Amino acid sequence: MQNYVDPFVSYLYEEAKDPKTIASYRTTVVHFLTWKEQRDGEYIIEETRPIDIKEYISYLKHQCKRKPATINKYIVALKVFFAFLLSSGIIKDNPMTRIKVEKLDYANGANQTKWLTKEEQDRFISYVQLEPNEFKRLRNLAIIDLMLYSGLRVNEVSSLEINDIITKDKDVQVIIREGKGNKFATVILVQKHAKNLRKWLKYRKGLDKDIHKSSPRLFVSERSPFFTERGIQKMLNKYAELANMDHITPHRFRHSFCKNLANAGTPIELIRRLARHESIQTTAIYLESSQEEQIEALRKV
Repeated sequence: MQNYVDPFVSYLYEEAKDPKTIASYRTTVVHFLTWKEQRDGEYIIEETRPIDIKEYISYLKHQCKRKPATINKYIVALKVFFAFLLSSGIIKDNPMTRIKVEKLDYANGANQTKWLTKEEQDRFISYVQLEPNEFKRLRNLAIIDLMLYSGLRVNEVSSLEINDIITKDKDVQVIIREGKGNKFATVILVQKHAKNLRKWLKYRKGLDKDIHKSSPRLFVSERSPFFTERGIQKMLNKYAELANMDHITPHRFRHSFCKNLANAGTPIELIRRLARHESIQTTAIYLESSQEEQIEALRKV
């Protein structure tokens, strides 16, 4: 069988896809091609039909015991792969056109750990506000606000430099020079959520240690000129333990950012743009009700 994987991977790199995404897509395509070849012998990729994809999905579900959320990742990867083959002129018809992602069973808790409820957000932040060390309190509150109210990823937060923050207007502009897929972006932290970041900026400029004065980074640790992703996770772990909360990760704050927008009635396309999602399928999960929300609805009946 002709090698279609390497040209596909090269295309993904040219499109500046995230290395983890590229690795995931490659694994999926190799898995699909291997399955098809082992099942049918010689495989002519131009003859791939929608029924072949459906049988592969059935194989993932019943033989491989993959969960619906995992199967959706396989489907997305194959959609990108066959779209590449179509645009390259290798195939004339795209077998993925009518293939839809698996419907997730949210009633069984498929998304219950992705985001924090408003009550959980407030509870966690209240423990950060009790931090007696002013350096840590101001820095940590600013970090959480950027993830929770602007949707920054943890690597974007740790990479921020002082010059990436523009405070001329009431709202604060945040420049992300290398977001996911090395993409440049500008996001907004609106005035009512920018208070902690402004306080940290003022405090940050007054730090007198040489390692801090010489560092361009917005966020630093007390003994280092930067604050790493690992350091941010350790910081969250500390307050999670105090608040008796489990599985608190930086990405749960980003998920909460999206869910808060959805709960406020924000159109899905606008959420996608604000979250900087490539696919609207990624955004769609925030419009589904969680297990807790469904139970609350039942209680109101």
